[in-house]
Amino acid sequence: MPIPLLNLFKYLLIVLIWLFFLRVLRAIWVESRPARSSIMVSASNPAPSVAAPATRSKKPRRQGKTEDPGSGPKLRVVSGAALVPGASFAIGESMTIGRGQGCTVPMVKDTFASSVHARVYQHLGGWYVEDLDSTNGTFVNGKKISGSQVIVSGDRLQIGQTIFEVSL
Repeated sequence: MPIPLLNLFKYLLIVLIWLFFLRVLRAIWVESRPARSSIMVSASNPAPSVAAPATRSKKPRRQGKTEDPGSGPKLRVVSGAALVPGASFAIGESMTIGRGQGCTVPMVKDTFASSVHARVYQHLGGWYVEDLDSTNGTFVNGKKISGSQVIVSGDRLQIGQTIFEVSL
């Protein structure tokens, strides 16, 4: 092969190595920063999808406790290694569930859950769960969902290896 062609291949290889390195850095950056607010509306999903912004509270969050366990809609942990069974989480208007620290329900130890795995929210008087493009999917009563799905009291949500029971 001619020398100029070998030099061209050498420079292309160096560029590819740098692009790979930059891609790895970008992936680390995206995983380590808090989630930002975004609004998406699609034809197949008429309900607006708003990701909850990550907020830092002044008090440390206690995992598995609700503010007022006796009232309002909540998710109760039925089984799973990441959270204590019986723990419950108040839903509010919207909540995110996943391994990320910015999630309303942080499931740090559940390796089958994505960083921001799913969202439970209220829209037009009904309650919905939405899979947020998670790797392993979100299940309602044992059936995998795509996009948003209506949930009612008594439904079971599986996110990663953790199962929640809905109480509305």
